[in-house]
Amino acid sequence: MVLLAWACVLTVQAGELRILTTEVPPLAFTRDGQVTGFCVEVVKAIQQRLGERTPIEVMPWTRAYQIGLSAPNVVLVCPKRTAERENLFKWVGPLLESRTSFYARAGSGIRLASLDEAKQASGILIPRTFYSYTYLKGEGFTNLVAAETSLTAMLMLLAGRQPLLAIDEVQVADLLVRAQVDERAVERVLRAAPAISYLSFSRALPDDLVARWQAELERMKGDGSFARLQKEWLGH
Repeated sequence: MVLLAWACVLTVQAGELRILTTEVPPLAFTRDGQVTGFCVEVVKAIQQRLGERTPIEVMPWTRAYQIGLSAPNVVLVCPKRTAERENLFKWVGPLLESRTSFYARAGSGIRLASLDEAKQASGILIPRTFYSYTYLKGEGFTNLVAAETSLTAMLMLLAGRQPLLAIDEVQVADLLVRAQVDERAVERVLRAAPAISYLSFSRALPDDLVARWQAELERMKGDGSFARLQKEWLGH
């Protein structure tokens, strides 16, 4: 056990990282065999500035998150920084503020004034592996209908399987394109509290490594390159 622990320390000190993400356009996704998206391109830019060449791996979020919790040398791309996760990782950011919001089909007539009203709906579609699911569970929702992916949840909403979809706002435009429907096919009926995405680093990674990543991110924000990526991928 001592030898194994020492081997892990040496690996971390040598800077051998694993950088993990999942399919969540436009933040991170695979296109033509290459991993791209807003958060991914921020990571690539930081890597270039640091002379760091670790490839970015794409896998289901549940698996990536569990590896991030258990391995000593992992960077997770764009997880939400929450109170529950605060002491589980070291953090670099912020990268993005977004909201979980509730959507209905256009013309449904659904209007919501509060989360309490949303709790009375017959069913709310939601991707099971994302932060939104955990967040709403914690808020006392008992009417969540879990879907395997964000696209599946959106298609189920469009098909009338349930009256509402809860999803991160930043995903909606891409999901509607992939569903091959007009951008006006759904309407937002309630916005929930914002959450902020960061890069998370395993607790075992050295503080100076995390500080170098943070410093390069700050330089990107100062020289305009971060804003250019925001405009390219997010429109602002």
